[in-house]
Amino acid sequence: MVTIKHVSELAGVSQATVSRVVNGTTRVSHDKKLKVEKAIKELGYRPNSIAQALASSRTGSVGIVVPELGGPFFSGILHSIEGHLRRLGYHAVVTAGSNTEQGQRESVEFLLGRRVDALILHTQQLCDDYLIALEEQGIPVVLINRVIPEMLTSCIDIDNEAGGKLATQYLLQMGHTHIACITGPLDKSDARGRLQGYRRALEEAELEYSEALVSEAGFTEETGVSAMKKLLKRGGKFTAVFASNDHMAFGAFEVLKRKGFSVPEDISLVGFDNILFTRYLTPGLTTVNFPIEEMSTEA
Repeated sequence: MVTIKHVSELAGVSQATVSRVVNGTTRVSHDKKLKVEKAIKELGYRPNSIAQALASSRTGSVGIVVPELGGPFFSGILHSIEGHLRRLGYHAVVTAGSNTEQGQRESVEFLLGRRVDALILHTQQLCDDYLIALEEQGIPVVLINRVIPEMLTSCIDIDNEAGGKLATQYLLQMGHTHIACITGPLDKSDARGRLQGYRRALEEAELEYSEALVSEAGFTEETGVSAMKKLLKRGGKFTAVFASNDHMAFGAFEVLKRKGFSVPEDISLVGFDNILFTRYLTPGLTTVNFPIEEMSTEA
């Protein structure tokens, strides 16, 4: 294995000079730099990336925290971000922080311990103050699908309220006047925004908002199943359902099918996110697009 010592001997310079050329930490005379570069090329020397990182305070890696690694939504985000980072010469270090404040904080601390150059976070559970403190410490942070007023230039978000309104207006334009809504967990800002958009669309259409037609779920297919069952059990009249993500829409679809309802002939169904699997559902699911690719590029 070729070492820095071999390079220094061939170039006729000290090991410290070779290190300076490799890391670019201080100025080296043009003549010595050429000798070192020539020796590196002849010997096929590959600098130790860890040593380089320690010398330059950069590791060429970006830490990413998402709640979970499974499922098409987060896997789509990770795939897109990783591709963009690789094209820029960076490597992604990914952790799943679960849906707890402690789990997400531990993930961030783990990545910081690995000396990542920056953080890309899809973390709804971490408090604003913690994230603001990270940025104030000089750590480059990008937040996806979240807005903190003190960190506006570091936030990449969609207008969830506008998306919820758009989905509901689509159903209204189809002639529906009794529209149910399966929301995400209302402690999450994106779920609250989509529900508010649903309410706003009904108000503008001069239709009454009914709590009986709203069922809270957990952004998963399983909770979409239970939420749809609750709506049917309540006996409220509805001819359409807005599910505020595609996973919950899948769950709702399965319940409706088992209960003998035809979608969309008996009950229309609209989702949110436009994840890959929606195109394989029969009949196809109408869904609001979540611009993963665009947001990943911006991050």
